[in-house]
Amino acid sequence: MKKVIALLVTVWMIVSILPACGSNNDADKKDEPAKADPAVVNLMDMYSVKDPEGLEYDQRVALYAPVLESDETYEAGRRQTFAVLYGKDGKGVYMYNVDIFDTEDSAKAYAETSDNGTVDGTAVVATSDAAFFTAMESYIPDLQTWIDNLMQSGLIEVE
Repeated sequence: MKKVIALLVTVWMIVSILPACGSNNDADKKDEPAKADPAVVNLMDMYSVKDPEGLEYDQRVALYAPVLESDETYEAGRRQTFAVLYGKDGKGVYMYNVDIFDTEDSAKAYAETSDNGTVDGTAVVATSDAAFFTAMESYIPDLQTWIDNLMQSGLIEVE
């Protein structure tokens, strides 16, 4: 009988100790970064845009520039500007222009005066589709030229 009790105590101790020696899967998952949605473009944690529904593209580039105090829109509260361009076979097919303002009121005021884009919090978001790129093709023939022109104007690629 003593042997049975000793065996049961030993088994109970092993069962109690083993989980503590193993990996705590829930804790490991908390330390893992959340998997990013590949259809969402995070614009430096200031704003996010989602790939347009059904849009086929083979290139997506996000560009960014801070608005300098010397810029005429700085006094109006505009602080950052982003462009997210989508291309297919070297041609532009969609673009987001996102301007970030210091307040929602300044974003609304800018949107009213510029008549360009919709207000979403402190962001003013304007979009252009493939028809826009086609109309501009005689001036800017391909997506890479769009990107180059924007980068020459001071925008840099968002990583």
